[in-house]
Parts: sequence; C-alpha cells; structure tokens
Amino acid sequence: SSGINAEYGRTGELAMAREVAQAAPSTTAQTQLEVMIMERGELERRVASLAKAKMHYKESWTKALKELINVREKAQQDAKHRLLHEQTLMEHARLRYQEESKLKEKIPVVEPVKETAPAVDENRRPDNKIMMARLIDERDTLLRTGVYTKEDAVIVELNSKIKSIQCST
Repeated sequence: SSGINAEYGRTGELAMAREVAQAAPSTTAQTQLEVMIMERGELERRVASLAKAKMHYKESWTKALKELINVREKAQQDAKHRLLHEQTLMEHARLRYQEESKLKEKIPVVEPVKETAPAVDENRRPDNKIMMARLIDERDTLLRTGVYTKEDAVIVELNSKIKSIQCST
C-alpha cells in the first residue's frame, strides 16, 4: 500500500505540475521541459515496474514447468519399475509352470486300481485293514508329489475305494 501511495503522490505531483504549467499565462519552454522530464521519469518508473512484474511472471512459469517435468519423469520411472516388477513375476510364474509340466511328464500316470481281483472264497479273503492302509498310503504318496490334487481322477478313485472298504468293515 505504501507503493500505491507513493505512486499516487508522484501522479499527483505530475498533475499539479501540469496544472501550474497550463494555468500560467506565460508558459515557457523551461516549464514545459520540466513537465516533460517529470512525465518521462514517471513513464520510466512504470516501465521498470512492468519489467519487474514480467520477470517475476516468467520465473514463476519456468519454475512451474520444471516441477511439471519432474512430476512426469517420476511418474514414468514409477511406471517402468512397476512394469519390470510385473514382468519379473510373470517370468517366475512361467518358469514355475514349466517345472511343474516337466514333473508331470516325468511321473507316470497311475491307473486306478481295478477291482478285478480273482474270486476268493471266504477263507482266503485279504485283510481289509491291510488293503485300506495300502490305498491310503498310495493316495497320500501321490498327493505329496504335488503333481496330483484331490480332484484328480486317480485320487478320487482311491478315496472311493477307501470309503467302500470302511463301509464294508
């Protein structure tokens, strides 16, 4: 506000000087020259003020543009890091899948045990507990390999045989 008051004071002085120069009956070249010098000084102050405002505006824009560039570069770097991380995860998953496929190829598929046991008379019937223990052991061994799951046909068949032996005892 002091700058505005000073500006107003100078403008007032200039206006007063003009009035004095115009009101005087004998306007001399000297008076006109003084008024013009004052006007020139006022115009130079305005030009300096405008140049200072222009410089401040230009510096502000330059700073804002540099910050925008930095933000964009950081976002690009973050996106690159995320992409590389995802690519690494995908590569690990692909390798794990290939290993599992190789393991499945190496482990032979076990055919379900068929109930084509020869007819056995009552006196020669195999012990159900031994048979059930063998089936449970076979099922658990297959599951531990990690190649078979509880939903695979072999495991489902073994479970049904174990249940049928449990029901018959």
